[in-house]
Amino acid sequence: MPTTKPLQVGVIGPAGFGGSYLSVELLNRGHTVIGISRSPEKLGKHERYIPRSVNIDEVTPTELAKSFEGIDVLVSEYGPHTQGAFALLYMPFIETVRKIILAYKVSKVKYLLFVGGAGSLHVPGTSDACVDHPDFFMSYRRAIATSEAHIAYMEERLGIMGTALRSYRNARIAQREGRATADDERAIAEYEDGIKKKDQASDFIKAGRAAFMFFDGNESFRWSFVSPSALYRPGKRMGKYEISVDDMVLEGEQKTDNIFEDRLTGITVADMAIAIADEIENEKLVWKHWSATGDISEDKPAPAYLTLEAVEGGSK
Repeated sequence: MPTTKPLQVGVIGPAGFGGSYLSVELLNRGHTVIGISRSPEKLGKHERYIPRSVNIDEVTPTELAKSFEGIDVLVSEYGPHTQGAFALLYMPFIETVRKIILAYKVSKVKYLLFVGGAGSLHVPGTSDACVDHPDFFMSYRRAIATSEAHIAYMEERLGIMGTALRSYRNARIAQREGRATADDERAIAEYEDGIKKKDQASDFIKAGRAAFMFFDGNESFRWSFVSPSALYRPGKRMGKYEISVDDMVLEGEQKTDNIFEDRLTGITVADMAIAIADEIENEKLVWKHWSATGDISEDKPAPAYLTLEAVEGGSK
C-alpha cells in the first residue's frame, strides 16, 4: 500500500552507479537505507545509512536472506564486477538474480524492485524485445557515441572500452564534417564490424533480458521490474520523468529501415532515482515491467557515483 512514513529500504549495490544515486535520493526523503554489497561502506557514513557487507556471489540464498532482516522494501541495483569487460557475465548474472529472488521469498520483505536494463523492453510494432532485434546494438552504440556524458562515464567505469568509444565518436564527427582521414574511416569500420560480430556488452544486456523471465507473469511474490531507457547516463537532476510499461519509448518518426536510428530515448541516473523512489513510496507498478524517460538535453559529464556527502545537510 502507498506510504508516506519513513521506510527501511534495502539497496543491493548501494555504492554503484544507480545504487548510489538512489541511496542519496532515499536518504534525502527521510528514509533509512540498508546498503548490501561486498563494500557498502564505500558510500560513506550517515545516521540513517546501515552498511551490511555481503558477498552475494558466495553466500547461499538462506544466508543472503539474513541480510534482508528489518527491510520493508528491497531494491536490487546489482551489477556484476566487470573489471573492464563484460565477457562471460551471462550465467553469473542469471545465477545471482535467482539467488536474490529465492532469498527475498523466504524473507519478510514486502516488495522487491529489480533494476534491469533496456534490452528487455518491447520494440513497438514487433514481437521482439530490444535485445533480440538485429538493429538494436548498432543503434545503441551510435547513440551513446554522440554523448560526452556517456563517454566520460564509460571511460571512468570501463577504461579501454570508453577510450575506444571516444575514438569512434571522434572519427564519426570527422566523417560528418567532411574531414575524415583514412584512419578515421578505418576506425569507424573496425568499431562497427566488431559490433556486428558481437557487441562487447551483449552478454550483459541479454542477461538482463533473460532475468525478466523470472518475473514475467509471476505473482507468487510482489515485484516491479525496472528497465531504465537505453540512453541511461549521468546528468543533471531535472526532477521530471515519464513512465512507460513494457514498451521502449522511441522519439520522432522512423526515417530509415532501422527503427532505432536517431530515435532512442534516455534518462539521467538522478531522475531514474526519483522514479524508483516514487515507486517505493507509492507502489503503483506492482507486477509491472516499466521504464522511465527524461530530459537528457544537457549533455555534460557528471559524477558516475555519489557518496553520502551529497545528502542534504551533509553526511553524519
